Amino acid sequence: MLGFQFVKGQAKGGSEDLMFTHWALSWLQPNSSAIPMICLVLAIGALVFGRIRFREVKSSLAESNLGMVVMASVMATQWKPLFTRPDVLVSAIILMGLFMLLFSTYKRESVLSEMFHIGLLLGFAALFVGQSILLVLSVAFSLLILRTGNWKEWFVFFLGIVMTLVFVALFLVWNDTPFLAFQRMIQTSWVGSLTTERLSSGHLLLAVLVVVSFSSVLKDLTSGTVHERNITLVNVGWMLGVFLMVAVLGLGWQAGFILAAYPLSTLISRSLESINRWWLADLLLLTILSAPFLSSLWPL
Repeated sequence: MLGFQFVKGQAKGGSEDLMFTHWALSWLQPNSSAIPMICLVLAIGALVFGRIRFREVKSSLAESNLGMVVMASVMATQWKPLFTRPDVLVSAIILMGLFMLLFSTYKRESVLSEMFHIGLLLGFAALFVGQSILLVLSVAFSLLILRTGNWKEWFVFFLGIVMTLVFVALFLVWNDTPFLAFQRMIQTSWVGSLTTERLSSGHLLLAVLVVVSFSSVLKDLTSGTVHERNITLVNVGWMLGVFLMVAVLGLGWQAGFILAAYPLSTLISRSLESINRWWLADLLLLTILSAPFLSSLWPL
């Protein structure tokens, strides 16, 4: 999927699309041809990273290979930001690490260190995609679901977010004009909608898969165990947080798909695994596999 999009659907965007002025990616400006290759490496790294399954939540996440295929489909269908926005991919990997670390705290007694690093990762994600800071709502909701409400855990979580300022301060020290450097960091991390983002037939297929995924959500919420319900609610909270980033803070909707690819792939994969009719499961799997190809071959 990624290889086809790399060859066929690779975008030739302008500087405003490639984010040459991004504080962390300005070194790519002299060699813009390297951006698609870097994005490909980041996407592959995200997919491999997404196969990790922790012991306590392994049964509540989708099978790793199927989940990776679905996640690749969701990401590859968004070929425009996929190969022009390395900042979005870096933020997606950071957010995956954040929520995996959050999952690892489930049913554990002392997790103060993990809570601090969760806040730190959220702050770092916001330095690449500014709208990511809104996911503090999703993380807070997840803490209410997974944890007992210890005030120390909330304190170190917000302390981790604040500690991101230490990194920002170190970055500013190495600039001749710290104020302008800080302004640039904030402005360039605020990802806007790309004017070239368009719907395709692949996106229509993704919409069908999103609808199908609600069957897994409803099953877990109504007849699932407490364990399954909690993990599903965390994934739904992650997706709703990204939706608010798009609807309220102006994040590009295709970039939003990339940031929500992991929880979305989990819910879709669990829906496929729960289908009893093999022909229907195979038909939906074929739909997943074809979405990235149709997004380039059949735009609307």
